[in-house]
Amino acid sequence: MQDILKEYGPALITVVAIITLIALITFLIGKDGNSVVGSAFSQLIGNFFASANSAAGISSQAGNTAAQAASQAAAVGTP
Repeated sequence: MQDILKEYGPALITVVAIITLIALITFLIGKDGNSVVGSAFSQLIGNFFASANSAAGISSQAGNTAAQAASQAAAVGTP
């Protein structure tokens, strides 16, 4: 067992480190709007459009619709 660890130990540590990084990136960025970064980005876009619409004097109902559309587009990844 010690011979195996001496021979393949550094390679095993590298493989475990790479798998851990891939899992961490997948968790943070994710594949949809349910990830940590995806949901924060959707909220950021929604808040931006709501603030821009209120500053421009556009009604809140239209602002909410635009903000929701922008958040959904950002979550899906389509323009």
